[in-house]
Amino acid sequence: MISIRISSVLIVLLAFVTWSFAESPTPVTSAARKDPIEINDPDFSASFDALYQKTWGPGAVPEKYKQLTGVSISIVERCETCLGWHIKEAVRLRANKNELIEAIRVGLLTGGSITIPTVRKAYEILEEQKVR
Repeated sequence: MISIRISSVLIVLLAFVTWSFAESPTPVTSAARKDPIEINDPDFSASFDALYQKTWGPGAVPEKYKQLTGVSISIVERCETCLGWHIKEAVRLRANKNELIEAIRVGLLTGGSITIPTVRKAYEILEEQKVR
């Protein structure tokens, strides 16, 4: 259980870093985009990035379903930044509104009523993304 929680935290951290860079409003040089984790702990960063890519990239489970799972996990963990990233990726991978709503429901039922504010944010993101 603890290792799953640590893995979730690490996935959330990387999603946040990736989301931050993806949402940058102006072009940034590669030196300015350097992740503080990568600078201070390059071996760990490289290993983690490889694990992240292997986990969330192509595999036996289609990427769209992994991103829908990420939506559910983000709600359980109450990480709105992660939630935005996973919804955006799921939409990019052609998830439709009904699929996203079901993923949101799984997160709500798993996380309980404490996740309701995050679920509200999920629906705001769906509206912002004009998901159909």
